[in-house]
Amino acid sequence: MNIKKMLHAISFLWLGSLLGAFCAFITQVILARTLGPTEYGAFASALSAASILVPVAGFGVAQLWLKIFGVEGHAGIRWISPSFDFIKFSGIFSIAAIITWAIIGPNTKVTQYSLVILSTYIIQQLYLELTSSKLQLEERYLLLSAIQIIPHGLRLILISAAILFTPYAIDSLTTSIIYALVSLPVIIWGVREMSKLKNGKLALKGHSIKQSTFQTKKPSVKEVAIDAFPFGMAATFHLIMFQINILIVGLINGPTQSASYAVAFSVMTAVYLVPNVIYQKFLLPKLHRWANHDREKFLKVYNIGTKAMLTLGILAFASIISLAPWAIPILFGEEYKSSIVVLQVLAICAPIRFVASNAGSALLTQEHMKIKVYLMGISALTMITLSLLLIPKYEVIGAAVSTVLSDLLLLVLYYYFAQKKVVGKSIPHEPQ
Repeated sequence: MNIKKMLHAISFLWLGSLLGAFCAFITQVILARTLGPTEYGAFASALSAASILVPVAGFGVAQLWLKIFGVEGHAGIRWISPSFDFIKFSGIFSIAAIITWAIIGPNTKVTQYSLVILSTYIIQQLYLELTSSKLQLEERYLLLSAIQIIPHGLRLILISAAILFTPYAIDSLTTSIIYALVSLPVIIWGVREMSKLKNGKLALKGHSIKQSTFQTKKPSVKEVAIDAFPFGMAATFHLIMFQINILIVGLINGPTQSASYAVAFSVMTAVYLVPNVIYQKFLLPKLHRWANHDREKFLKVYNIGTKAMLTLGILAFASIISLAPWAIPILFGEEYKSSIVVLQVLAICAPIRFVASNAGSALLTQEHMKIKVYLMGISALTMITLSLLLIPKYEVIGAAVSTVLSDLLLLVLYYYFAQKKVVGKSIPHEPQ
């Protein structure tokens, strides 16, 4: 892909991600102002629980596809059928898990209903992940950008309509039902796309027939599970580090405190869009390909990425620190003023996570994924431990501090092992 095509593709992804993030952010602003801290905190905690189970549903299969096709080319299609057999088990397990938590967890009746209803959100996200991988492999970036907008846009429209045109007050349960309604068309479309893939319809880009390895043996479900396991654990640890504090704050300090953290979190989610688009939506399948077939380009992208991500992260940090004191009250309301300090503490994570995205990308390829999973597990365990120690005493500030410290630990670990195992070490690769 030449520079012009690359910029064209990234621009589509940026547009889709920005519009999707804008719709998601405005939706959270509307919900925070309409529901109030208690109801919004209850919904945020329920959604956080569902989100943590999303990676369990597919358990790394979508990411495995990017690796498999990056290595095998067209021969990777042999993995599709057993992948779907594996997803049946992982998907059922994730739904059973959220229903079990709804029943046995310390939840109110309304939260129980919300958790069960939000099981549809887990299925929606599963199909979005699988379809996104298919579209990345086909380099259909326009459609990939569209599916980043549609679910968020539909939620914004339906929630706004419910507030403006219904005589009933919207609450956390109503919001959960709206999320479920939006999930249905996304699931139907995802099923159609996956049916095409299961029938062998994949317009794979970036691989000639000559470059593909023609293995004919179909892997077993067990082989899929083993190879997907590192990606599934990585996604699970990522969601734990990303979402768990909303849940812990809600359980320890109640929904009002959870809402305070959720407001700051919603802002940081929009900020993290930058590395997410660059690495997860655009570069990931290419990094797998370059790591195996073009080491020089792989290292060049890595070195440029370190400098670019540090620069963008510092700019994001400075912007959040300066804008938070007036932006939070204007957007979310005076009752969320406590979120200002939380957001300013979390702003430290911006340059840390930006650079970590680049360092971590080097460990996504070849045999290094297992190392990355261990490092993420260490950081996730550190975050949970720190949160349980700090949140009871320091409430939401303790949650923010635990996030910063665990993110910093992950960056140090990523950078050290990327330099030791990838950048400073020869990686065997196939000639083109």
